[in-house]
Amino acid sequence: MLLLLISALTVAGGSVLLLLQNSARHRQESSRLRAQLAHAARVAGDAEQRHELMFSANPYPMWVYDCETLRIVRVNDAASKAYGYSREEFLNMTVVEIRPPEDAARFLQSVSRRHDGFNSSGVWRHRRKDGSIIFVEIMAFEFEHQGRREELILAINVTERSRIEQALGESEASLKSLVESAPFGISQSSIAGNHFKTLNAALRGILGGYSLEEALQLEIAQQVYADPKDRDRLTEVLLRNRRIEGWEVSLRRRDDTTVPVRITGSLVKGDSDEEFFQAYVEDMTQQSSLERQVRQVQKLEAVGRLAGGMAHDFNNILVVIKLSTELMLDQTTPDSPFSKPLLQISNAADRAATLTRQMLAFGRQQMMQPRILNVNTVVGETTQMLRRVIGEDIQLVTRLTDQVENSRLDPDQLTQVILNLAVNARDAMPNGGILHLETAMADLDEAYTRDHPPVQPGRYVMLAVSDTGTGIDKSILPRIFDPFFTTKEMGKGTGLGLSIVYGIVKQSGGYVWVYSEPGHGTTFKLYFPATTSQAERPLLRSDSLARPAGQTLLLVEDDAAIRSNMRECLEQMGYRLLEADSGTVALQVCAEHQGRIDLVLIDLVMAGKGGHELAQDLTQLYPAMRVLFMSGYSEDSAARRDILLRGSPFLQKPFSVADLAKAVQNALATDLTAISPRV
Repeated sequence: MLLLLISALTVAGGSVLLLLQNSARHRQESSRLRAQLAHAARVAGDAEQRHELMFSANPYPMWVYDCETLRIVRVNDAASKAYGYSREEFLNMTVVEIRPPEDAARFLQSVSRRHDGFNSSGVWRHRRKDGSIIFVEIMAFEFEHQGRREELILAINVTERSRIEQALGESEASLKSLVESAPFGISQSSIAGNHFKTLNAALRGILGGYSLEEALQLEIAQQVYADPKDRDRLTEVLLRNRRIEGWEVSLRRRDDTTVPVRITGSLVKGDSDEEFFQAYVEDMTQQSSLERQVRQVQKLEAVGRLAGGMAHDFNNILVVIKLSTELMLDQTTPDSPFSKPLLQISNAADRAATLTRQMLAFGRQQMMQPRILNVNTVVGETTQMLRRVIGEDIQLVTRLTDQVENSRLDPDQLTQVILNLAVNARDAMPNGGILHLETAMADLDEAYTRDHPPVQPGRYVMLAVSDTGTGIDKSILPRIFDPFFTTKEMGKGTGLGLSIVYGIVKQSGGYVWVYSEPGHGTTFKLYFPATTSQAERPLLRSDSLARPAGQTLLLVEDDAAIRSNMRECLEQMGYRLLEADSGTVALQVCAEHQGRIDLVLIDLVMAGKGGHELAQDLTQLYPAMRVLFMSGYSEDSAARRDILLRGSPFLQKPFSVADLAKAVQNALATDLTAISPRV
């Protein structure tokens, strides 16, 4: 540009000189103009030198290229140094060659679209001589030189800045992706306003599946919070403390149901100094369900311990009542005025004994006698009984899987479970319906057990009992296993049926889950650990029971009233009786007795040396001595487990005279080799 300006000044100066030579009148003026033009030439020469100096010595790469041929016509030292090309190499290149081959097409496309300059200002990729790629920010200046359009390029290396910007962009995209795919809700909302600024997919899912556009239109206080006042309370705490942690509230879902959540977050400032609430929202639905289940288990455990503690003393009292009335009935004629009252007392004692057994069942403290069996067998044996229980207007449908594996269960207790569930189903179908019994195998994986604690992963036998009845309302579903809880009318239910089911299933090592919907029936699914062991037959007794023939029995019982009643009953049967009120006395009696002791009856729960420990001592000292355990309740789960594993005879308190006679006869007839050694 400066060169063109100098040329123009030179031409203009020549024209003025010609005019002055032809006019004598202007000699004086000619001298003055010559001086001015000379000064202008000197100034132009100095500018050209300055221009060349600025171009060549500029620390930033610069070059000039022809807009038609795209060939570089001038280049400075900084460009050679920055790109690695010599001046001669630069002057034999076009501006296309300075770019990576993959960018050439885009550059030429850009050139063909431009009319006011061939080089777009901005950041471009350039290739150095060694093949490395740098990012440069271009500033382009178009001008004309000798009738041709040229463009001056100033290139500033911004590679490091571009890398930082790219990294920031990637980081921002990664962070955005991380937030969007987070398993918990994340949101940002204005403190002053009532709308979300942004929220991720997880939070939209918690709220019921809104799209982003829909969610951004929600009024938070009125449409998101179940109670609009919760928003005000949260904001008040947030403004005071600048953050909140573990704030538990209920949010309103799209279908107008509520979901419990836990919110943690803090205030952050935006670009315009406006404050936003950045929140992390955790769906507590599953945890709330688990907490309810844990509370249910803890509640039943507490009631079970209470029931067990009461059952021991209560059963001892019932033994005295039962045996005393039966002894009196034996001495009373049917026409005696005392006969009917005594029978009523005996029947009341039986009902009380049944209630005690139920309390022990739901408290998981009942003595069970499990064996390896097939659930299908028990269901099949219970079918005829079920038909009488449910009535003619209810259809019984069974679907039993042939490949169902065995389980270790007490058959009588499993029968009780099925009957209790069938009775509940019958009451839920007053106008008739269908009762389904189904068995199947179930592999419960870790995903299932995470949602159903305290289930352990493994292979289970599943027994499902379903009905088409009225169903169970969600509000009472968590309470159905509570002891004495019932929705039936007064006098039509004790509220122990499902508690007994729960207790027996848990004591058997299994799990029970209920699925119900009002108007669509109920399904109880019971899961029992499967085993590949062969099914066991009940422990066989001798066909000819040992009749009372003067056998010697040792009765070890710390309750004097029970001991007195049992002694009288057993002596009337024809047995000889020895007595002891403790384990220590029992060992002393055995040591001092000169003859054989055929059977020892031992109460499991005694002060000092317990019944289980005493039995171990006696069987070591007298291997031929048979043992009959008695108990109304035992806190010693290890002792109970050992008794059951060995298959030892057991008599549950309270018992009748007939129960006592049969238990003693069976114990005397027991083949000692059939009892497993102590484990």
